Amino acid sequence: MMKQKIALILIVVLSITMFFGCNQSQNKEAEVSCEMPKEEIKIVISGPKAPPTFPLLRMIETKALGENVKIDFKIWNGVEELLAIATNSEYGFLAMPVNTSAKLYNKGVDIKLTNVNTWGVMYLSTTDSKCNRWEDLKGKKLYVPFKSAPPDIITQYFLKEYGLEAGKDVEIIYSTPSEIAQMVKVGEAEYAMNIEPFITASKMGNENLRVVFDYMEEWKKIKGSEYDIPNAGIVTNNKFLKEHKELVELFEKEYEKAVIWTLENPKESSKLVEKYLGLNKDLIEKSMPTLGLKYKQSNNAKNDLEKYYETLLNFKADSIGGKTPDENYYY
Repeated sequence: MMKQKIALILIVVLSITMFFGCNQSQNKEAEVSCEMPKEEIKIVISGPKAPPTFPLLRMIETKALGENVKIDFKIWNGVEELLAIATNSEYGFLAMPVNTSAKLYNKGVDIKLTNVNTWGVMYLSTTDSKCNRWEDLKGKKLYVPFKSAPPDIITQYFLKEYGLEAGKDVEIIYSTPSEIAQMVKVGEAEYAMNIEPFITASKMGNENLRVVFDYMEEWKKIKGSEYDIPNAGIVTNNKFLKEHKELVELFEKEYEKAVIWTLENPKESSKLVEKYLGLNKDLIEKSMPTLGLKYKQSNNAKNDLEKYYETLLNFKADSIGGKTPDENYYY
């Protein structure tokens, strides 16, 4: 019981498998070596207490970038902390939601998205055994986290696609992921959209709960089976990229390997998550299959990203800074 309570107060700020080795990058002016640095260098790597950060922990633990790379790992817990790091060109690599990276880029922050590593992770659950279609939500109260952020926008997009209007046909009630998970657990919320690992936390406390809509599957039904929902990725600033091309290339290679290791070793990776981020390892291990971790270099995820950005742009243009990013945004 105590572990479940601890799990439900986790703070997750959220708003990939094509394999590309060092010599397979298709968007470089020239191939770049990815040897480990021969001279000592100090870099800042930062991420939230959320899935995009989990592979970083494996890289830190194994010194994947080499003995000469001294990593200053910083956790960002909110938008202000994220912006403070993102607008400072001294950092190396920063994990963040891809709508936030697009917004920063369009606002003039000199960054480049290097990869997308977290996909989907949004689900709609219910304890109503008769709810199996979007239309069954008509006249219901639906709990949703992060007002005006992607979970809210994508939920409203799906409702509209199935002829329902948020606020008219379906009452939207906003709350935090942890509060929604707790209400679902005790039966106070019958219909709820939430992100992982909060869905798993709710299911651990309510045996009648089931996921009725996996947003990734719903997205493919509308957009086409070739499109995934990108959620979060890694950005670097162009000053750092210009000065450390080989290290950025090495980082991408090692991050991809760390994503694979994280998925193939859920027990060990969950222990790292608890050690570095303080999240409950049992919950993380149980939710690992639905955390949406998959590596794809940003230039190879461009079609997915553009489809996603177009949808956000049509619903709330400011969520990505008023326009889709141009070519210079992609690594």
